Amino acid sequence: MIKIIKYNPEKGTIEINPEEFKQWDENTSENLWIDIHQPEIEESKKILSGIFNFHDLAIEDALKYLERDYFHFPKIDDYERYLFIVFNGILLDKPSLKFGIFSLSCFIGKNYIITIHNEKSEISLADKFSQNKHNYLKKGPDYLLHLILDELVDRYYPLLDIFESEINKAEEKIFKSPPSNSTLFQILNMKKELLRLRRIAGYQKEVLFKLSRSDYELISKEESLYYRNVFDHLLRISETTESYRDIISGMLDSYLSLVNNRMNDIIKVLTIIATIILPLNLITGVYGMNFQYMPLLHHPLGFYISIIIMFIVIITMLIWFKKKKWLSSFQDRT
Repeated sequence: MIKIIKYNPEKGTIEINPEEFKQWDENTSENLWIDIHQPEIEESKKILSGIFNFHDLAIEDALKYLERDYFHFPKIDDYERYLFIVFNGILLDKPSLKFGIFSLSCFIGKNYIITIHNEKSEISLADKFSQNKHNYLKKGPDYLLHLILDELVDRYYPLLDIFESEINKAEEKIFKSPPSNSTLFQILNMKKELLRLRRIAGYQKEVLFKLSRSDYELISKEESLYYRNVFDHLLRISETTESYRDIISGMLDSYLSLVNNRMNDIIKVLTIIATIILPLNLITGVYGMNFQYMPLLHHPLGFYISIIIMFIVIITMLIWFKKKKWLSSFQDRT
């Protein structure tokens, strides 16, 4: 789907039929935005190569990044007459840690901007801007580009809120209930998705940093301040992902420590049971020897006396374990 919007100082914002768009004057006072959403390759090449005569490498990169739904390294290339920018956005269809990625390629010139993206949405980027932002082309394509990048960066915040909520839930599970494999899988899944998010946000900082330094003639010094603001937002998002990563790593360490402590408690209980049974085995082993004359062997109360002796041994050992505080540490954790 191709949407073409032109801003005329006298007529305001005008939408142009893509079939009627045949050429563009880069010296006119009008501003142009062409938004190519989920494009067909040949149809896109007619505009990029036929009308604007962009470099073959830039066109190849712009269309290549649409072929698969995965992370692409952000970049900014200066072709003097125009800038070619690749940025990545995230897709959050429902409140969960799973998120998609889409690539946004931009060609920005003196009085035009062309955006190409494969975002899985029925509404194009231009339609979204038409709903809430009036005269977005009036200030020029560099201002519109800042609005688009700001929109993509703002999409991180709902996802960060979900991460914060899931981290709190996982912490409660770790410390309020015995450790389980489901909790471990939840922590590892959070860590994996957070690393994806951190990677995406981290690489895009360089693009925004370059745009905020006014290194390019097509980006005015006035607009570079807006890019600096977007860069600050992305920087804080990146720092937040770093702090979440540290928290999740700490949670994983706590989980493993709790599992080890629980394993030690189990081994301690089994050791105590085996230690108590050992003298009882000794008593039964002695009376199991094949001798005719043994104390209490033929006594009418011999069996009951031996049982009483065993109970005395058990109680004595438990009292001794209690004094050594070998039982108290286990009782405190249970």
